[in-house]
Amino acid sequence: MALMSEEPPWEFDWDAANLQHLAGHRITRAEFEQAMTHDPIVVDFRDESGEERWYALGVTDRLRVLFLVFTYREERIRPITGWDAGKKLRELYFRRKSE
Repeated sequence: MALMSEEPPWEFDWDAANLQHLAGHRITRAEFEQAMTHDPIVVDFRDESGEERWYALGVTDRLRVLFLVFTYREERIRPITGWDAGKKLRELYFRRKSE
């Protein structure tokens, strides 16, 4: 499932709050954006408190697999949080990408 319907560059909605939150998980802005633009795999979608939340697995330029949580606001990608994918999710990511 493709997350982005348009060609790059995609716009991201960054502010101090989401940058600081991701930094707490040792994820940089660049890593989040890389993982989002390298054809991530959607693993879940939910409506939480009236806002859509997307859950995806993506990979950075250095092959770090991240679990990403984000939403769309005014056609921009709004990062919510993210963390390093565990072993099973990493295996799932690479298995799906090799199909």
